Amino acid sequence: MKSVLKILSTKTLSKTQKSRIIELGHAYTERNFIETKTVPFSYEENNSTLLFSSQNAVKSVYSKPGINTILKDKKCYCVGEKTKNLLLEKGLKVTHFEENSSDLAYFITKKAKNERFLFFCGNERRPELETILKKEKIEIEATEVYQTILKPKKMGFFNVILFYSPSGVKSFLKHNSLDQSLCVCIGETTASSILIPKENILIAPKPTIEHMIYTIKKQLHTHD
Repeated sequence: MKSVLKILSTKTLSKTQKSRIIELGHAYTERNFIETKTVPFSYEENNSTLLFSSQNAVKSVYSKPGINTILKDKKCYCVGEKTKNLLLEKGLKVTHFEENSSDLAYFITKKAKNERFLFFCGNERRPELETILKKEKIEIEATEVYQTILKPKKMGFFNVILFYSPSGVKSFLKHNSLDQSLCVCIGETTASSILIPKENILIAPKPTIEHMIYTIKKQLHTHD
């Protein structure tokens, strides 16, 4: 008889995603360790190329009345394929996207050095994009459109923990440790914020929740 493992998701998943984990036959728990809150911002029409850090940035920007008309057909770059798809739905021209902010910054330094950028982002954003562009003397203005609020809670031990962002890691570690836990991360940036032996960290082959679930399933099958 196989042992039942305890699996924790540090964010609430959809009904379908949750079912796919429960089907693995282990004990599943989920809790949101962060929440986001839209904050007021101002925008003045200019010739800047728009940068979006995440889906949360897109949702926050488009919660502003009349912004659809103002930004319609604007050129933009973004982080993440799902962010790109959301922007396309809003009618923007997504010229390029990368799966993390460092790769996007390096693309800009090679292909778009003469552009100026307006960066829609959150307060807990990673520094790489702004740091790399400023080092290359590329003009970038950050506009915070949402706040990430940590919601830490003591949870006890889990064999497998799913992490979706550095902020989620930060919130979890306020009252918990990762001793002997296997951490499954949505991407390299999230994984790099976890300071435990690399053999205890798995990164999804693509930065989606579905690929994280696939990674868990593959790992558990390997150890059956």
